Amino acid sequence: MPTPNPSAPSLLLLSGGIESAALLYRLRQLGEPVHALWVDYGQRNAQSERAAAASLSETCGTPLHTMDLSGLRDHFIRDSEWVSHVPLPQRNLAVLALAVNLAQHLGAQRILLALNRDDRDHGPGSQPAFLQAFTNLAGTLVPGLEVLAPLHHLDKAEVIRSAAATGIDWTRTWSCLLDRPQHCGRCPQCEARHAAFAAAGVADPTDYLHPPDRGGR
Repeated sequence: MPTPNPSAPSLLLLSGGIESAALLYRLRQLGEPVHALWVDYGQRNAQSERAAAASLSETCGTPLHTMDLSGLRDHFIRDSEWVSHVPLPQRNLAVLALAVNLAQHLGAQRILLALNRDDRDHGPGSQPAFLQAFTNLAGTLVPGLEVLAPLHHLDKAEVIRSAAATGIDWTRTWSCLLDRPQHCGRCPQCEARHAAFAAAGVADPTDYLHPPDRGGR
């Protein structure tokens, strides 16, 4: 990661998942000032995500800002489709637009997005070209502001391995697409989580309702 102005904080988009948690713990290890932002855009697992983000932020001593856009769900939900857990297809655009405003308010010089290499298959909003275009826009609106994805060259297993030395507690993170007391173990994100721990050679500490097949699919 480029070295920021030590007097200016970074703003981390914190979902409560593996990647954003790993990035948060890395920033803590480096002693860099950081604020976190979590946004409810109507995702099905919002309550669990928010609880994870709050727990991670409290553990790391990081100020957490939350924004409630849950009303968007009523406008964009498509009940017949599995993707209804994410009602806002271009959520990165919407969340980053809010982050630019908050970064300006906080005097932050960087917005950090915890995308990994595998996320590039999840739509144009996760592509390097989009991030570069948005960085150019952000810098026009707020001179000097950068939008960075420091984990973009790593897959999920590599992220897990890279965070081993930070003392991260993976049980505080949330990946499941459903909003239940436990990870379901059956949704695509639970399977990807379990497979990543297996590929990383790290014991998966997740309490699954239905344990995924060994190594995931």
